[in-house]
Amino acid sequence: MDRRAFVTLSAAGLVSALAGCGSEGEGFDLGKDVNAPKRLGFSQVGSESGWRLANTSSIKKAAGLREIDLTFENADGDQKKQIAHIESFIDDRVDVIAFSPVVESGWDDVLRRARDAGIPVVLTDRLIDSTDTSLYVCSIGAEFISEGNLAALYLGNTFAKAKTPATVVEILGTKDSTPTRQRSEGFAATAAKEKRLRVVASEPGDWTKAGGEAAMRKLLRKHPDVDAVFAQNDEMGLGAVSVLEDAGLDPGRSPRIVTVDATKAGLQALVAGKLTYVVECSPEFGDDLMDIVVDLCLGGTVPRRVESEKAVFDKVSAEDALPDRTY
Repeated sequence: MDRRAFVTLSAAGLVSALAGCGSEGEGFDLGKDVNAPKRLGFSQVGSESGWRLANTSSIKKAAGLREIDLTFENADGDQKKQIAHIESFIDDRVDVIAFSPVVESGWDDVLRRARDAGIPVVLTDRLIDSTDTSLYVCSIGAEFISEGNLAALYLGNTFAKAKTPATVVEILGTKDSTPTRQRSEGFAATAAKEKRLRVVASEPGDWTKAGGEAAMRKLLRKHPDVDAVFAQNDEMGLGAVSVLEDAGLDPGRSPRIVTVDATKAGLQALVAGKLTYVVECSPEFGDDLMDIVVDLCLGGTVPRRVESEKAVFDKVSAEDALPDRTY
C-alpha cells in the first residue's frame, strides 16, 4: 500500500449514500428489465490532457465490462458541438445521457429537452451553473474547492516561518469551467485565512503543457522573484517547469510548484524534484458512472452527488504510488 493521506468516504458511508434518495428521492423508471440493453450517450469535454484521456479510458472500459451500449462523442472543447451531441442522444432515445460540461453556463434549454423526454442526465467531472436543479439527477467527480484548499494549506505551511507572505502566481485552466473557478476559490480562501501567501497574478493555461509554458512566461516577466506557483493541473505545471529551468531557476525548490491531478507524469516530476507537492484528482470514475446508469435503467434511486477519491503526494509517497499508477 502506498503512503498517501486519503480524504474519502468510508465504505459504509458510500453504501449508505448509494442506498439513499438521490435526485431528491425520485427514481427514473425507464421500463427496463434486468436483461434489457442499457444505452448511454456520453459527451466528453475533449482530449486536452493525460488526465482526460485516462478518464475516457475509464468510462469506455467500465461500459464494456457492464455490457452497456455506449455512444461516445468528443466535443473538443466546443460547447456548441457538445450541445449537438446531447440533442443527438435525445433524438436517439438513449436511456441515460452523461457529459462533462465544457463550460458552466448555457445548458438549460438542451437539458430541459432531455428532462421532458424522460431521459435522466448525469454530470461527470464538472458542474453546470443553473438555478433549475431538476436538469440533472446526479453529478460525479472531485471536490475542486477542497483541492485548492489543500494546495494553499501546503504552501502556507511551507512558508510558515517567512517574515513576509510568499509571492504566488497561479496558472488556471480554461475560462468558465468548474474546476478553474472552484480551485481558485478554494486556494484564495485558504490563502486569505492563513495570511502566509500573496497571490499576485494569474494566467490561463487551458490545461495543456504548451498553455502552461505560455502562462509561465507571462507571469515570470511580471514577477521574476516568484516564491511559488500553483498550477491547476499537472500538464500546466510541467509546462511551467520547462520555462523556469530555461530561465535558470530551480523549479520544485525555488520556486515551489504545487499541481493537481497526480498523473504518472506529474508524480514522476515530483519524485525528480521538479514539482513540490501534488493533489490527486482521480479520473477513474467509470465504474461509478456505470453504477448510476444501471440503477437509473432499473428504476432505482441514485445519490445526488458521488465524490471521487482524493489523496495528496509528496516525493516519498509519489515514489511509492508510481509502480501501480495507471494514468
